[in-house]
Amino acid sequence: MKGLTHNLLACLKCSAFPLKLTVSEADQLECEFDAEHVVRILPKLDWKGLVALAADLKEFLDADVAALPAEMPEDIHKNEPVLRTLHHLTMEIKVQNGSLECPSCSTKFQIKDSIPNMVLNEAGE
Repeated sequence: MKGLTHNLLACLKCSAFPLKLTVSEADQLECEFDAEHVVRILPKLDWKGLVALAADLKEFLDADVAALPAEMPEDIHKNEPVLRTLHHLTMEIKVQNGSLECPSCSTKFQIKDSIPNMVLNEAGE
C-alpha cells in the first residue's frame, strides 16, 4: 500500500480519518519526481492525513522527509522541497505488511502483501 492509498482510506465502521498506520515491513521504490504530477494530485489529498502519515512512517523516512509543516504552505506549487517530500511519501514508500487502526473505534484492518483488507466481518469488526 502506498501513501497515496492511505490518504484515501477511512474507517468503514465509523468513517474516521486518518487511520493510524503501523508498519512491520515496507519497501522503498524509485519513482521519477514529477512536480506537475504532485501539484495535480494536491486537491485530492488531505493535508492532515499526510502529516499523520509522515508521523507514522518516520522510522522509514529521512529526517527532512518526515518534517511536513502542520499546515499546507501557501507557496506549495513553487516549493520544490515540500513537493519532493510529498512525492516520496505518497509514491515511493510501499507498505508490505502492517495494519491500519481507526483512531475513534479502534477497528483494525490488516495490510498483507501491500493490500489493506478493509472488509468488516459479520460482527462489524
